[in-house]
Amino acid sequence: MHKLGAGLVGLLVLAGCRGGESDKPPVHLIHNMDTQERGKAYRKDSSDVFPNGRFMQAPPEGTVAWGQLGEDDLFFRGLDAQGQPAVEFPAALKDGDKAKEELVARGAIRYQIFCAPCHGELADGKGPVAGKGLLVPPPSFKDDRLKEMVNGKIYGAITNGVNNGNMASYASQIPVEDRWAIIAYLRQDVQKTVLEPKPGAVAVASDKPTAEYGAALYKQEGCNACHSIDGSKLVGPSFKGLWGKTESTTTGDVKVDEAYLKESVLNPMAKVVTGYPPAMPARQLNDLQISSLALYFQSLQ
Repeated sequence: MHKLGAGLVGLLVLAGCRGGESDKPPVHLIHNMDTQERGKAYRKDSSDVFPNGRFMQAPPEGTVAWGQLGEDDLFFRGLDAQGQPAVEFPAALKDGDKAKEELVARGAIRYQIFCAPCHGELADGKGPVAGKGLLVPPPSFKDDRLKEMVNGKIYGAITNGVNNGNMASYASQIPVEDRWAIIAYLRQDVQKTVLEPKPGAVAVASDKPTAEYGAALYKQEGCNACHSIDGSKLVGPSFKGLWGKTESTTTGDVKVDEAYLKESVLNPMAKVVTGYPPAMPARQLNDLQISSLALYFQSLQ
C-alpha cells in the first residue's frame, strides 16, 4: 500500500508538469542566456555601454561590407586606367571561348527581360514601350553610333541611366556581371563579334584643342544621338550653322559660343533652347575637350 501511494503521487507530479496552467511566473532553476539582459535595436541603451545612448551603432567610417569593395574599376564601373569609358571587356570575362559563349547566352536572356521592352527584341529600337511618350526614343543597336560606342559607355548607361531619367538606372535590377553579359550579347548578335568593340571607337586624346579631336568626341560622348551635323532636327538642335547664332532659351536669348557650350555641357538644364525638351544629360568634360568640341562645331558652317 505504501508503494502504491508513492506511485500515485509520482504520476500526479508528472501530470502537473505536462500542460498544467498557472497565473504565477514559471520556476526557472537555471538562468541561461535566454534570460540575460539584452538591448534591442532602435531602443535606448539602458546599459550605458555606448556613449551616444543607442543600441544600434553605425559601422566605423570607411567600413565596406564583405565582397562589396568593388576595387576593379573596369569590372564595377566600366572605366579604364585613365578613368575613361573602357574599350575592353574585363579580363575575368574573356577567359576562354566557353566563358564567352556562356556570357553571350546569359546576356541574350537578360536583354530580352530588361532591354527588349524599349530597344526591341531585335535590338532595332522598336520595342512596345518605344512609342509611349519617351522624350528620347530608344536607339537601335544596329545604328553606327551604337556600334561604335565603347563598351564602358553602354555599361555606364545600364548602371546610371541616361538622358535625365528618360532611361532609368538598372543597377538595382541587373547585377554587374549580367550588365557585361548584355553587352557581350549585343556585340555578338548585332555586330557579329564577341567581346570586342568596333575598331576606332574611342577618340585619341590630344594635348591641345583641335577640331579633329572634337569630331571624335562628338561621337564618343554620344552628341550625335540628339544633335545632327547636317541641319536635320533631332531631339536637340543641329550643330550645322549653329555657332555664333543667337538662340532663344528658357532664360532668354544667348549667343552660341564657347562659354554657352561649356555651360550646356556641364549644366544642360540651365538654359534649354526653346522648342526642345529638357533631355540632355550633364557631361563631365575638361576645358581641352570642350574647346575641341567648340572648334569642331565652328567648322560646321
